[in-house]
Amino acid sequence: MDEHEVAALSDALSHAAATVLRAPSPDQGLGTTEEVLTRIVEVAASRVSGADGGGITQTDRGEVVGRAPSADWVADLDAAQAELGEGPCVDAGHRDEPTHVEAIDLDDETRWPRWRPRARAAGVRAMLSYAMGPPDAPVGSLNLYSFTPGAFSEAGRVTLEVFALQAAIALYGASRAEGLDIALANRDQIGQAKGILMERHGVDGDRAFQMLVEASQQSNIKLRDVAAWLTGEHTPSARS
Repeated sequence: MDEHEVAALSDALSHAAATVLRAPSPDQGLGTTEEVLTRIVEVAASRVSGADGGGITQTDRGEVVGRAPSADWVADLDAAQAELGEGPCVDAGHRDEPTHVEAIDLDDETRWPRWRPRARAAGVRAMLSYAMGPPDAPVGSLNLYSFTPGAFSEAGRVTLEVFALQAAIALYGASRAEGLDIALANRDQIGQAKGILMERHGVDGDRAFQMLVEASQQSNIKLRDVAAWLTGEHTPSARS
């Protein structure tokens, strides 16, 4: 990297975390996951020289889904990659592919023969996609589009990798939080089921939980489903 690129990279990285994680207002937290992803894309597109737009794609159970596109044309091109099953986003999202995929000039590309004409029709000449996500998260990539061939420098690639990591952290945190919410809901429902059995059979909490476990094992139904059935059956509307 030359001196200009090093300076640009240093500046981008020094401001990235503060800008991306800035709360929407003083009395709010970081915002929803989609709001955080949108800010990551916006800042990445503004900080990486040559970028004219960006977005995030995730591949979950074989389906590619676009998120937080910076413009309608980005959403259209992300959707085209999902529809056709080819493109930089798709390649970068595969676990066995390199961590990043770059199209230096789409006019010279032989990859993605069906998607490339759509990108060129939208005026796109270059693209850079960086893989993101830990091994146990849905695969995906942070993607930048450019109307200029050869737009992305080494500094830009490094900067985008940092933003891809931030997007991965945001998505991973959201998935873990969702799992925690489900776990807490299940725990509450099991607690309610225990209370029903304690009242109904005059047993303590340990014995009530054992009864739930035994019912789950004998019926081959998950414990949370047994608890859900019991609490539902116990409500007045269920008994009426």
